[in-house]
Amino acid sequence: MSTLRGAAALGACLVAVAWAQAPAQEPPKEELLAELRRQIAGREQEPAEAVFRDIEVMKGRTAEQLLAVMDLGYSRSLGVGCGHCHDTGDWPADAKPQKQVARQMTLMNREINAKLRTIEGLESDPPVINCTTCHRGQKKPALNLDPPPPAPGG
Repeated sequence: MSTLRGAAALGACLVAVAWAQAPAQEPPKEELLAELRRQIAGREQEPAEAVFRDIEVMKGRTAEQLLAVMDLGYSRSLGVGCGHCHDTGDWPADAKPQKQVARQMTLMNREINAKLRTIEGLESDPPVINCTTCHRGQKKPALNLDPPPPAPGG
């Protein structure tokens, strides 16, 4: 009987250790954004760099615009939550390499869009690309398109 109790106690300890070492579940993106909006209330139209710390490539946007870009531009375009690039307990931290990659990709995007505007005859006015152009809701950029649907009657 004492062996059974010992095994049960060991099992309980292993479960407790595994639970303690498991990464914390990130709160839903909507909750994180709602909290950030509460924190910046009354300052939404100020420059992002005056409201948030560690703004490097998004200077000149308002705080409200910055949150919209993070939500619609990055999160949806890559199919990720805030924690993909950010430590949601310490937003300005640069601990995650994905944050620097996002900054570099933003600069690349600006360069491409500037070059697109110099090409005459493009059908879109103005021609523009964004994260969704390549990522299509996935972390890794799409390298192939889904096959076209079958032709009607075929």
